[in-house]
Amino acid sequence: MNEITLRGYLRNIEFSHYQGNVEYEKANLICPRTGGKEDDIISLRFKKFTNKNKEGDFVEITGNLRSYTHKDSEKNSVDIYVFTYFDSPEEFSGNCLQIDGRICKIDRVRYTKRGVPFVHFILANNIFTTDGKKINSYIPCICYGDDVAIITDAGVSAQLQIEGELHSHTYRKKLDDNEIEFRVAHDVTVKNLKKI
Repeated sequence: MNEITLRGYLRNIEFSHYQGNVEYEKANLICPRTGGKEDDIISLRFKKFTNKNKEGDFVEITGNLRSYTHKDSEKNSVDIYVFTYFDSPEEFSGNCLQIDGRICKIDRVRYTKRGVPFVHFILANNIFTTDGKKINSYIPCICYGDDVAIITDAGVSAQLQIEGELHSHTYRKKLDDNEIEFRVAHDVTVKNLKKI
């Protein structure tokens, strides 16, 4: 299971790569958030011929959440993105993700300023494409409150089903030459989970 629905404005549509004879593009989806919070910037990947939209268009889409690992300054770096065919959801109920998989890493439990426990963990998800190719993705997640005990008690290798929301946050990365680069990171905020 791996399905996400999103709505937002398309920005920065550009060439990504070729796979065989198929041209792929990438873009950002700017997803407005309520409550005065900073908008989410979600990376999209798609086959060029599936996108009939243009820069700035407002879209509602479904897709899969995926990860891509590559070398970045001699270190492994992981990009999180949504792969989409620009299919519209039958009924849009907000930024919503349903995904299952196995826990492959759990960080130590920490606490918010108000004393609420939270924990980051990585969920390994496997999906199969229409041509039978297996895609492995490693999804960063965060949960709060009572769900923290479920994660820590379950431990690495436990299988979960999760409902949540994909969010982004901007951070500053100090480079080797003492320059500062602004980057965007993503994680899934867990709303509901259960062991399977």
